[in-house]
Amino acid sequence: MKKLIKSAVVGLALVGGISAAYAEGVDTSVEGIFNALTSSANLQATVDGLVAGGANPQSIVSVAAAAGIPLDAVKQLQVCTNSAAADATVLSASCLRQKSVVTAYSAGVNDPMKFLPASAAGKQNKQETKTEFK
Repeated sequence: MKKLIKSAVVGLALVGGISAAYAEGVDTSVEGIFNALTSSANLQATVDGLVAGGANPQSIVSVAAAAGIPLDAVKQLQVCTNSAAADATVLSASCLRQKSVVTAYSAGVNDPMKFLPASAAGKQNKQETKTEFK
């Protein structure tokens, strides 16, 4: 039994190390989250990487809403933050509840300009204005 527990702890440490290595290169700005979510083939893995990189879970859900990802797809995600004590004796995870996911999603739908990068709308066309003086 002790061998099984020891193997589990070593496995978790390896997964944590891989997550930390992946998280170092993660852009957690609104633009980085938007680009990661819209170009993702595996949404759950992308969300896990963003959370491991330090992105706010509510922001991830709101950006997903503003990016047009359907609520059903977002509800299926496990948006959790994991933490471990320095000696790896205490491992914990806290996940967003469904109500919190829906609230964050609504914020992204209701105020998409707050959760979209400026480049998401494309380049702005310059319009010429004619001014008449009388």
